[in-house]
Amino acid sequence: MTDSIANNSAELLSVAQTAKILGVTRQRVHDLIKNGQIIACKLGRYYYIETAEVERYQNQPMGKPYQPRSTNTP
Repeated sequence: MTDSIANNSAELLSVAQTAKILGVTRQRVHDLIKNGQIIACKLGRYYYIETAEVERYQNQPMGKPYQPRSTNTP
């Protein structure tokens, strides 16, 4: 599925298409746009997301970065 995304990096996807690719709901995609985690452009009353942006979001690390515990030995 990511091969088709890489081939057409200038293509715009709707919120529904983006949700299907990411495996989330349309509302979650709207939340990601609102929070600035996905950059989208608004045309009329609809948001569109570039395929390169979807790929960038998919490839970013999830969760908190690993921080080893400090060992304070007396």
